[in-house]
Amino acid sequence: MGEIDYKEIGNRIRVARIASNLTREEAAERCGVTSSYYGNLERGDRRMSLDTLVRVSEGLDLSLDLLVYGKGKEGKDELSAMLAEILHRYGEKQLERYLEVIRALSGIADKL
Repeated sequence: MGEIDYKEIGNRIRVARIASNLTREEAAERCGVTSSYYGNLERGDRRMSLDTLVRVSEGLDLSLDLLVYGKGKEGKDELSAMLAEILHRYGEKQLERYLEVIRALSGIADKL
């Protein structure tokens, strides 16, 4: 087992927040941490305790597998992992574009 990559965990946290249409402040509140500490988590600048990891997982509705390892067992986790990869490769602006397309498709699918 390798070392925990806090930068990648931060990317996955950011993707979950953006996909949920939350501000950093709203996400921090859901996770039970301060806004400044939450920002550090998204950037991967801070290590977090197990307690904090669980609160972030619950607050953002992510499995611990996805949060820590980037892969999960549920369909939502798979999508989140794909979006994290887009963020990692192309940046936040491209991630927003993908999310716009997904939201548009969701609206269409709801009408079927």
